[in-house]
Amino acid sequence: MQKFIDRRGRVWIVDIDNTTLRRVKTLTDVRLLDAIDGDLINRLATDPLLLGDVLFAICKPQADQQDVDDEAFAEGLAGDAIDEACKAVVDALVAYFPESRRRLLRKAADKQRMIETRGLEAIERRLDDPNLVDSIVSDLEQKLGVPMSNASSSNSPVSSESTQDHSPSAN
Repeated sequence: MQKFIDRRGRVWIVDIDNTTLRRVKTLTDVRLLDAIDGDLINRLATDPLLLGDVLFAICKPQADQQDVDDEAFAEGLAGDAIDEACKAVVDALVAYFPESRRRLLRKAADKQRMIETRGLEAIERRLDDPNLVDSIVSDLEQKLGVPMSNASSSNSPVSSESTQDHSPSAN
């Protein structure tokens, strides 16, 4: 059995069996068995609202015992509790399946975590780039047709005063 601690300090056991699968499907219309060959693991990892709904359905018997409704349950899901809860759901799903499928699901879950980690690292590297702001502003100015702040004066229109003919024959 897996567990996580929400930000209110409540401990929730995440255990998946056939009854849990039915309850989750009834309450959320999510088929946890789609984790095998679908994108459910990715959806749970990237959608905290979906994760919260699925988790509440999984933990509903415990929540009922503690007089915790879905709103109070959801209030406990924020910050690091979201990551812990997601890991608990994925690990409980892996544990539910027989060994032959468990290996595949474990591999899929591990790959998903690797993708998330590497993606976050790539984003962090990009955000740490000292030229990021200048690059974005430059791209924006170019798309909007705004003259660059460092553009030379030769791009400015010639004033009408400088184009007047001041020769004696013009009078």
